[in-house]
Amino acid sequence: MEGKYKSWHKMQGISGISYAISMISLYLMIYAELSYTSIIMAVITTLSLITTTTSGLIRAFIGHKMGLKSTKKDWVIVGISLILVTIYFLIKYL
Repeated sequence: MEGKYKSWHKMQGISGISYAISMISLYLMIYAELSYTSIIMAVITTLSLITTTTSGLIRAFIGHKMGLKSTKKDWVIVGISLILVTIYFLIKYL
């Protein structure tokens, strides 16, 4: 069970980093008016956001089954993901 928890934690970290990078590149593509490329990057960004959210939920569920309680580190991760989602919707509607 602990191995699954750590693997989902790694997946959440990797997908969070890829989400941040793809958001920055999406913004630059929108700024440069590259419409076809920005559509593809928007799909990648959305998939990365879904993967980050799903892996976080699965990791939280596994941690709850293991009897782990949330720490300050978990709340920082939640805060960062909320900020990234807010940025995503701001860019989407601008």
